Amino acid sequence: MDGVLVIDKPQGWTSHDIVAKIRNLTKIKKVGHTGTLDPFATGVLPLTLGHATRLTNYFISSDKTYHGVMRFGFATDTYDCEGEASGEDSRPHLDAARVEEIFSRYRGAVRQTQPPYSAKKIHGKPMYEYARKGVIVEAGAKDVTIHSLKLLRVEGSEAEFELTCTAGTYARSLAHDVGRDYGCGAHLARLRRTRSGDFPVEASTGLGEGDEFHSREYFLDRVIPMRDLLQEIPAIRLSPGDRERAAHGMDLNLLTSCWDAEEYRLLDENGNLVAMARRLQTFVSPVEQPVRWVRIHPHINFFTQ
Repeated sequence: MDGVLVIDKPQGWTSHDIVAKIRNLTKIKKVGHTGTLDPFATGVLPLTLGHATRLTNYFISSDKTYHGVMRFGFATDTYDCEGEASGEDSRPHLDAARVEEIFSRYRGAVRQTQPPYSAKKIHGKPMYEYARKGVIVEAGAKDVTIHSLKLLRVEGSEAEFELTCTAGTYARSLAHDVGRDYGCGAHLARLRRTRSGDFPVEASTGLGEGDEFHSREYFLDRVIPMRDLLQEIPAIRLSPGDRERAAHGMDLNLLTSCWDAEEYRLLDENGNLVAMARRLQTFVSPVEQPVRWVRIHPHINFFTQ
């Protein structure tokens, strides 16, 4: 079975826990996830299955949307609710206008420092391994883009928000920075991912009901086939001969109405995904009514037999 299964990750599970559980329940050997969610967070976690694991990087790099709550009054060493408090709780009564003004500073391009407890690898080890040993490692800052940051509600010392951002943005770093700017510290109290790229939470499925997990057939029935993925990338339907050449990584010269795209999905005569291909060049056929051709190179092949 090849495709994407969108899981609604429950609280308390790591992303790797979900991968292992689905691998066990479906008996599919190749399963990957498309963007880590911290154990305390819930929501959309698309999993790639079978040949679709070769598409994982496309989904990892997609924008994400979150719904969360920042708790003001003290920061934590992990920047979220699972860490140790770095000071006394000042229990502020938040001023919504002031929170909104601080939020405005974090819309658009942002230079963000990664939290010390993260899966980012430094010298081959994730940062949380250094942090647990009390070793301070400077991860450096990275550029991210916050497309939208909406203040939904302020109540007491909590601020509810919705965030849409580029991949690699840390919502808990955002909470930590906003709390620092407010002057009393803050941490991420709750987080739910409501969208990952083209996959909304409404398209996700839970692991089961109560203590019972869904059956193998239940999950397989909900796999999005590869032919339905990455619809924003133009597709070219191949002849049987070109299909064989693409499957073996050979360059192709193909007639297409979308000649200026950087990348294409290559489909067989039945609409199944054969390969992902990059454009090498375009040229015009020397006939009375010129038509555009594109020379492409299949860089990801799915069927090599």
